[in-house]
Amino acid sequence: MAEPAPSSATTIPRTRPSGISSRYLTDPDEIIRVLKIFRDQRADLQLRFEQDIGVYTAKVLDLQKKVMLLEDLQPRDGASQLRGHKPFALSGRADGIYIHCVGNVVQKADSERGVPFFHVALPESLLYQQRRRAARFRLPLRVAANGAQVLLFRQGGDDTPLTGEIIDISAGGCRAKFDGVQTPPLQTDEILEGCAITVPNLLDVHSKGTVRYFSIDQQQQVTTCGIEFTEMHVTDRRRLEQFIQAIARLAH
Repeated sequence: MAEPAPSSATTIPRTRPSGISSRYLTDPDEIIRVLKIFRDQRADLQLRFEQDIGVYTAKVLDLQKKVMLLEDLQPRDGASQLRGHKPFALSGRADGIYIHCVGNVVQKADSERGVPFFHVALPESLLYQQRRRAARFRLPLRVAANGAQVLLFRQGGDDTPLTGEIIDISAGGCRAKFDGVQTPPLQTDEILEGCAITVPNLLDVHSKGTVRYFSIDQQQQVTTCGIEFTEMHVTDRRRLEQFIQAIARLAH
């Protein structure tokens, strides 16, 4: 099987069975992390102004510490409302993620080479819903036999990663097993400094990650855990998605 080529689509599905989790994000770093998904995927956000039945769309140009930059407003007549500092609600969907917040106001309008964009303060509270829908696929034997691995880099640790064998994988994460009982033990919702997914001659991508669950077999001295890929460069995201599509075809 040849190395998967990048595709034009990106996804951020999750790693567990179907269902929806819902919560409000108030940590600015978490809010930025979610909005980066919309930025990287160039996903539309919907804008609805108070006392206006119209629906407008915009895209996230970039994110700063306390500000998101919006561009590509459509229809363009909504720019006058943004420049007039009229409050608006913002919502969007991107492959299993739904966000919504209200009371947004443009701080200032700007332009680069004649193309307008708008500075909007990060919301203090963001409704975040996650649909867990990605199918997992066990690696075919001829792929797994070459040594499919995930390397976990833990926060506050040394530069030596934990190296595990991938059991199954989806576009949103993977399940892997690690020899021995880790010290200190892996923890549910542990945020990783990073993780690398390597399938020789087929896939080599890097991501931020979170341990979503783990179990320890004391008798076999094996730790098994589920890892969510929380933040990944768009190019790696596309390569991963193409790889998933390739092994999905083999599974059928």
